[in-house]
Amino acid sequence: MYIRFSFLAIVLFLTSCKKYKDPAPITDGRLTTKYCNDPAAINYNWDFPGVPDNTVCIYPTDVFKGTYLYHDSILNPEGGVIQIDSFPITINQLDSTHMQLIGFCGINPHSAKASRFFSFIIDSIAGNGQIFCNNKDTIAGGGHKYGIADTSTIKFSYTLQTDTGVVIHAGTAIKQ
Repeated sequence: MYIRFSFLAIVLFLTSCKKYKDPAPITDGRLTTKYCNDPAAINYNWDFPGVPDNTVCIYPTDVFKGTYLYHDSILNPEGGVIQIDSFPITINQLDSTHMQLIGFCGINPHSAKASRFFSFIIDSIAGNGQIFCNNKDTIAGGGHKYGIADTSTIKFSYTLQTDTGVVIHAGTAIKQ
């Protein structure tokens, strides 16, 4: 008798349970602003609350891509200018965080990684930097913008490690 009652209780318990079903999402007709819901984007959750729409996302390389005129300065260790030069550079977007810098060594690209905080660093491939033009020197450093409203300039700071020592560079790239 006890076995029958236990069996009956188990059967009733199992048949009375229903699988949990998520409730329908709550919609509010007043929320019409679209916002980016991708944590990798610069504008993640800007304009929240609203309607999630990742087509409005701005990714780190989006703010850097383009053609620029780069004004370069070679500095001495005290920060004084030794030499000034200008040349065109192009920044190509590879994906949302990776990009190529072209123009420092003719058409030879240098790879860089951008962050969602308006900055990028030149990837380290060979020790403390990336091979520069002549396969003997290395370049290390990066650049930054001053927020999303800064659409035309990039501040650069990098060093070249050569067989004769370290050469310090700083400059500004202006979008063309």
